[in-house]
Amino acid sequence: MTGTRQAEYDTVIIGGGVAALWTANVLKNAGQSVLVLTNTPLGEGQSLAAQGVIHGGLKYAVGGKLTDSSEALAAMPGRWLAAMRGEGPVDLSGARLLCDHQLMWSLPNMVSQVLSFFGSKALRGRSAAIAREDYPAVFDTDDYKGKLFRIDEPVVDPVSIIQELARGVEAETYLVGWGKNASLESVESQISAIILRDDSGDAVRVTASRYLLAAGAGNGALLSEIGISSPAMQLRPLHQLIIRKRGLPDFFSVCVGTSPKPPLVSTTHIDSEGRTIWYIGGDIAEQEGVARTEAEQIMAGKTLFAKLMPWIDLAEAEWFTCRGNRAEPLTGTGDRPPGAYCERIGNLLVAWPTKLALAPNLADEVLRNSEKSTGQTNPPLALPHPPLGRAPWELP
Repeated sequence: MTGTRQAEYDTVIIGGGVAALWTANVLKNAGQSVLVLTNTPLGEGQSLAAQGVIHGGLKYAVGGKLTDSSEALAAMPGRWLAAMRGEGPVDLSGARLLCDHQLMWSLPNMVSQVLSFFGSKALRGRSAAIAREDYPAVFDTDDYKGKLFRIDEPVVDPVSIIQELARGVEAETYLVGWGKNASLESVESQISAIILRDDSGDAVRVTASRYLLAAGAGNGALLSEIGISSPAMQLRPLHQLIIRKRGLPDFFSVCVGTSPKPPLVSTTHIDSEGRTIWYIGGDIAEQEGVARTEAEQIMAGKTLFAKLMPWIDLAEAEWFTCRGNRAEPLTGTGDRPPGAYCERIGNLLVAWPTKLALAPNLADEVLRNSEKSTGQTNPPLALPHPPLGRAPWELP
């Protein structure tokens, strides 16, 4: 090591997903000096594995009663759409809105329950029945005997979201290797400094007023290294389906079944070669789906589509699966916490958004837990900037 210099920031953020980047933009536009450190391509993992649905909580309220989850999510579609208009502290005007709504569709034996649900006061006018003559192509068949409703929950393209968030804090975001050219110094369960080394061997000793752990599943290892056992982290795995076929119609939907969780949630994407992708989550991707092999999960998916949508020809489609983990604070029940999570422990802020849609909520919590800016400025670091991650269907 040929030399060491000091660098001081208001907030150092560890993580490179939607939560870290959204929060970094908010803090920077509030006048803070911010440093973002990630050891992976931006968005890799939970953020880019998301379907891009900006939930307003409606799928959690099929019984006609708003839950804690649906209340926490109710304002999120408006927050995201404002950002996509370039309004507020986060500018997503260059990101892609895939669809401004989702379809909620029912199985024939669920029609009465769904009609009751959409007639309840709980929806606050956030939905509307779709007339039969206006059914989109994916349901434009006499074989579909259920009902269709529009729900005002937009679907965004996660890749372009990460790209736009990164653009706002590009100069402040660096790629590091923990245990290689980056290491934590901690004392009594607090971060005292982060040591960064460039290729020349020079080192920068980074200190900050606060350190935000927003690395998703990576928070577990960071907490362990610092010596913090609470909050603990839980992982809820997913095993999602990818269906690829040119010419598939748009399919942005939530299916209402007999259980609280929808049998499937679908979004539509276009891959780098112009092929249509149906990205399938919902109950099929959860516990039983996680336990299946890829071949078993594909067979389960084909069986489900043959049962629910027999009029859709998927004979020539290619099927793949994608495994991932949703990282969250430990709840004790294994359920998802109702809202974004942010806990202050001395100079640490430990955070999980719990859902893509709740990134603005998390940034609000971090900003509330931040002191005023020191006005400190620092020269650029001699470290690489991270590349953009890829969507699951673009991975080898």
